[in-house]
Amino acid sequence: MGRASLTAAWLFGLGLITYRNIARNHQPPVPGTLLAASGLFALLALAAEYQPAAAPAALAAWGFDLAALMNILPGNIAGPAKKTPAPAAGPGPAPGRAAPGPAVTGGRG
Repeated sequence: MGRASLTAAWLFGLGLITYRNIARNHQPPVPGTLLAASGLFALLALAAEYQPAAAPAALAAWGFDLAALMNILPGNIAGPAKKTPAPAAGPGPAPGRAAPGPAVTGGRG
């Protein structure tokens, strides 16, 4: 495990981010998302330059890819988060109406 494994993990991760963003939003990902992911893999590659840390760095890179594949990473690293539907309307004021608040009295009470 070394540079080839880290490069493959990086390319797989960027491909996964790009695929998910195109599938969900019908547009390519913003550059900041790809930059954040590339920065993470660059730090792992820097750590892998120290020979005893090369295998753990490659395993960590593939671990991040696996976590992104399973949707357990934050949105900024793994691409856009899934859009959740709005919560159902529950008890409370009707839309456009203010919620009742404490009574306001005049004077210096």
